[in-house]
Amino acid sequence: MPAKKKYRLLEDDTIVREGRKLYRIEALRDFFNQNGYVRKGAVGGYVESEANLSQEGDCWLFDEACAYEEARVEGEAMMTGHATLRGKAKLHHRARMKSRSIVQGNAIIGGESYLDEDAFVEGNASLTGNIILSQKAYVGGNAILQGSNRFYMEIQGNTIIQGSAMVLGSGMIEDEDAFFDEGIITLDVDASR
Repeated sequence: MPAKKKYRLLEDDTIVREGRKLYRIEALRDFFNQNGYVRKGAVGGYVESEANLSQEGDCWLFDEACAYEEARVEGEAMMTGHATLRGKAKLHHRARMKSRSIVQGNAIIGGESYLDEDAFVEGNASLTGNIILSQKAYVGGNAILQGSNRFYMEIQGNTIIQGSAMVLGSGMIEDEDAFFDEGIITLDVDASR
């Protein structure tokens, strides 16, 4: 027997983004999300269709967060504020998007990744592990960020990571206007403190 649906689309509560009609979601049952309890009847963010937000797991869109086009939220992932997931982007595992962060293209955000404060990810970029991306940081192209499972990798400021750049490990990149387009950057949490 299929699992009971977690949410429904509210036909009378819609917005339009980039010419696409998005529907506010409403919880059909209680469940626990990493942001706290979602109670039956609580309204969430907006999706274009049920294909954008899994009916399984504890994933959820809060506030005015939007997922549309072929974007997909699943697992225990969550979005809050005015976060936007579009294109064929995927947010999964325990990843979180907040504020005005945007993920688009074919980007995949997973692990314990945390995007906040105008963070922008696009292209074929991939983020896994413990990563914090904030303060207008940009990741694009085929860039790969692999954080450690023990410590966080934190990227902030106007940092740009794109092309074929790969960032590994734990630590912080906080230089204003730092730019990485290729090669492997290894961070060490001990060296960054």
